[in-house]
Amino acid sequence: MSFFNPSTPGFQPKRKFRFVVDFQGFGVDTMYMVTKCGKPSFELTGPTEHRILNHTFKFPGIVKWNDIDMTLIDAVEPNVGSKFYNVLKNMGYTNPDSLENLHVGLTKTRAQSVIGTVRITQLDGGDVTPTVPGDGDPANPTQYATPAGVKLHEEWILKNAYLKSVKSGDLAYDSEDIVTIDVGITYDYAIYRTPGIEGEGYQVT
Repeated sequence: MSFFNPSTPGFQPKRKFRFVVDFQGFGVDTMYMVTKCGKPSFELTGPTEHRILNHTFKFPGIVKWNDIDMTLIDAVEPNVGSKFYNVLKNMGYTNPDSLENLHVGLTKTRAQSVIGTVRITQLDGGDVTPTVPGDGDPANPTQYATPAGVKLHEEWILKNAYLKSVKSGDLAYDSEDIVTIDVGITYDYAIYRTPGIEGEGYQVT
């Protein structure tokens, strides 16, 4: 396969590491703690078959969107572990240490309102544009080019998303690795958006 095509100059494949995940209910700090994230995927149940004489006709079933797993760095600030524990509490969970607490349960409305809208955005590397004469000139090392902005390749919006699972990581005396948290997110469906014509922002495709 060739990566050069005269009809598509400037061919640019999407890169795995250029992404951000935004939890509307967490603020911007948590966005930079995500190190790995799956993308939305779906499958069709079935197929349902209709047979007549010696022929079989297949029909698609129900669309099911698959859950997403992601990994975040745990830190002192922002305390990611604390954030997700608080999500569980705010979803309606209480310690079963009294008769009153046994009556309290989780609801979907509360569960999805805690983390808010979840967005997975893929980015490109951005452009570098001189702002004054001499910027980026190797002969003038005191001047530098400045970013002209990062373009968005695509964005997934998870609808009615809520927390499905949290694994708080492992500890070991023989390791110096960063502590991470594995999180599972479930959702009803996803909306896929790509940049529209310049000046018109996003359009649903």
